[in-house]
Amino acid sequence: MAQTKSTGGTKKRPGKKAKPPAPQKTTKTAPKKSTKTKKKPRTASKAGTKKPAKKKNPDFFHELKKTVLGIAILVSVCLTAAMLIDIFIQADRPVAPKTQAVAQPQDPVPPPPRQKHQPPETKRLPTAEPKIISKAKSLKGKNNSAGKSSIAESSLPREGSAIVYEVYEDVTPAPTKKVIPPKKNNFVPRIAIIIDDIGYNKELAMGLFNIDKNITFSILPFSPAGTQLAHSLSAKGAELMLHLPMEPTQYPKVNPGPGALLSSMSPDELLTQLRKDIHAVPGTVGANNHMGSRLTADSDKMNQIFTVLKQKNLFFVDSRTSAESKGEQSARMFQLKFSHRDVFLDNFQDIEYISGQIKKLIKQAKDHGSAIGIGHPHQATLDALKRELPKLKEKARLVPASRLVEVPES
Repeated sequence: MAQTKSTGGTKKRPGKKAKPPAPQKTTKTAPKKSTKTKKKPRTASKAGTKKPAKKKNPDFFHELKKTVLGIAILVSVCLTAAMLIDIFIQADRPVAPKTQAVAQPQDPVPPPPRQKHQPPETKRLPTAEPKIISKAKSLKGKNNSAGKSSIAESSLPREGSAIVYEVYEDVTPAPTKKVIPPKKNNFVPRIAIIIDDIGYNKELAMGLFNIDKNITFSILPFSPAGTQLAHSLSAKGAELMLHLPMEPTQYPKVNPGPGALLSSMSPDELLTQLRKDIHAVPGTVGANNHMGSRLTADSDKMNQIFTVLKQKNLFFVDSRTSAESKGEQSARMFQLKFSHRDVFLDNFQDIEYISGQIKKLIKQAKDHGSAIGIGHPHQATLDALKRELPKLKEKARLVPASRLVEVPES
């Protein structure tokens, strides 16, 4: 009985085993796998939708950059072409302006009539009033316009032109020279006479030398006969100086001439020009200024000039065309031998007037021990010196300018 039940139970169980466990496990795992597999295609589809959007933006900006770059290249090419065209157009023009620009500085000093009748030129000059003796006022009119720091002319009939120079008459005695009481027996005052503007008229220059070999000659650089006269006078034993052209207050209306030192020059330009000027006058032992009322009042420029003069062992005589000259203080700084003009001899071309100025020079020498006079190569100057210099033996002794220069005391 018992066995039949158990067997019968066993027959019924296999039919039941096919239903429950195995199918349930498979159905549970299957949906999990299906969910995982479904998520992956969704992410792929999403990524697929975003990628095309990212590709479109770079393509747009890339094309924009290309167009901008192309426009920039086109503009630069156009500008370059325009510049080249402009250069070729202007290449035909520079000849005329250059010749005009070069011709202006090389023009001679303005003609005498303009210098005589231009009142504005005298208004711009130093303010100190000149002391002109009554004889000069009564002279015949062509040089009576000399004023404060005035422009006088040195006529040169052979060259058909005129040299212009500045005149400044000091009212007060020379400040750098002490009064020396005359000695009873051996005291003889000394004078030096410098003739400026040498280099144009050979006959007058040699005629002045023949009066007295101790006359000092100051030669303009680059003048027509300057180098020849330098060799001739030096061979005869004359003392030579460089008559250094410097900018006046009337510049550019009044041109100092070739080789001029100008306030607009850089230090290198000024020193280069100065060395050329010195080289143009062989045998020079010193220098004095031609014009220079503006430049001598500029302490920086004078310091630059004196550096070269010190190197070359040259002295300097200040023509004193300006009351504001800084020459003495620069000479003191550089320990350069220095002096200055005491008397202008020939402001007016009259023998009597020039003779009076020579006597004034002798009086200055008696009062101060020595004095320097400056004249110019005029016939009247030559005639006056012929008359007065032979009388000097008892009153004063004529010496070269180098004998009357010394380092200014501090």
